[in-house]
Amino acid sequence: MTNHSTYQITVRDLYRIENGVVCGDEAIVAIKSQGQEIDRLRFAGKCSSTDGFRRTYLGKPGLTASLISGHCKIEFSVQQPDTMAERRP
Repeated sequence: MTNHSTYQITVRDLYRIENGVVCGDEAIVAIKSQGQEIDRLRFAGKCSSTDGFRRTYLGKPGLTASLISGHCKIEFSVQQPDTMAERRP
């Protein structure tokens, strides 16, 4: 039996401006379970698209995410709710 959720993390406005030029930047996102950090994700590059950059993340139910470094916007949402494989004879 498996008990997991599929999450989607979306990063928007990942860039910086240096001397009037738009450049790539870096952001670090902490994945947390009950307030305890269990993983880190690194995003590097330039993303100014309104749709943002999306990445899926597989983990246990109830995870949250927070930006711990960098200047961008993140969204962390469940793509697939908790699932448990049915046991069949």
